[in-house]
Amino acid sequence: LRLHGHFRSSLALTTSLAPPTSLAPKTLMSTATPNTHPSHLLLIDTDAGVDDAVGLVLALRTTLPSVSVAALTASFGNTTLENVVRNVLHCVAHVRGGTTPPTVHLGAEVGWDGETPDASYFHGKDGLGDADLPPLTPEVEELLDEEIDAVQAMLNAASSAKEAGAKLTIVTLGPLTNLGNLVSSHPSFPASNPHVDLVVMGGCGNGHGNASRCAEFNVKSDARAAKAVFDAWGETGRVTVVSWELNIMRPLPWDKFDRLLGRTEEGEGRRGGNGKTTTTTTKTTPAADFLKKICEKIYVRDDKEEGNKRSAGGAVICDALAVAVAIDPSVIKKSADVHVEVDAREGLTHGMTVCDWGSCYDGVQRQRKVKWVTDVWVEKYEALLADALT
Repeated sequence: LRLHGHFRSSLALTTSLAPPTSLAPKTLMSTATPNTHPSHLLLIDTDAGVDDAVGLVLALRTTLPSVSVAALTASFGNTTLENVVRNVLHCVAHVRGGTTPPTVHLGAEVGWDGETPDASYFHGKDGLGDADLPPLTPEVEELLDEEIDAVQAMLNAASSAKEAGAKLTIVTLGPLTNLGNLVSSHPSFPASNPHVDLVVMGGCGNGHGNASRCAEFNVKSDARAAKAVFDAWGETGRVTVVSWELNIMRPLPWDKFDRLLGRTEEGEGRRGGNGKTTTTTTKTTPAADFLKKICEKIYVRDDKEEGNKRSAGGAVICDALAVAVAIDPSVIKKSADVHVEVDAREGLTHGMTVCDWGSCYDGVQRQRKVKWVTDVWVEKYEALLADALT
């Protein structure tokens, strides 16, 4: 980043559980409104890996008239915070024409236990598939607001939405540290802001994890913060979870992925007669080209070292599905009301999202008010993505 030195010096603000409260609330409406009176604002908290980028572009380029992205907050997770900020700004560069881009705010550099995960094995060393992207322009770099941190940005967005009579949805696509910092420093926030909903991409309700045998990556990356979030928000009736197992069950089919984000190969084989992959371009917008470039290594058909990286069902793009659910809840086909507790203890089940589905007969009456999405309309998800890439 051009402001590299200042950016690094400001990271000290992001590791404390108590964010600065001396900053006066700043209205974000004027910085992120594609229409005159948006009724549904989004604040997206992201650790900006490849699937985050697809979700961010989906949100930033949606043509749904009521939806506007108020702000973006950055967190460690798939890669370092410095990389995440750069990656988020690359996404913001592709905001739909005529739309004022949202500001980007620094969040947590490490989790509550002082640890950070490493997902470079999937997202690449830079978090965006090592796609060798061009440098950011000064105009895009200026969208990084180093004076207002992630927690204050959430407070400001809630205040702006309330003043405008709008709904705010906070969408978490990475570790829940920033939101954990919010509820730790402002415990009354969930109860005192009934116009604010929460969509979490994270957790696994069936115990089939990806970061461990029973825990999902985002929750396990900061289990203590995740526990604080679910403890604070769980009984509000305003939390929706888009889980790991849902994404595995409902991926974007490969033919749809190739049409929107990937390569369409000619012939039955994966390679042509000259041994080279033949591709057909179906999208030419800069946003589509950007996503194709960063997805190429992650969802490649054939790799000399790693072979075929494609699963049988389709492309699992977790964060894009979560954003789709947030901007258009009609994407949800089925859901269940559950009670969620996060196991923050050290041990075999660290980071597990323990759900009560209403079939537990241990004599404890738990409030089941978290909406756990169990099925989606993939066709609606695909349509939202296709719309964003035009």
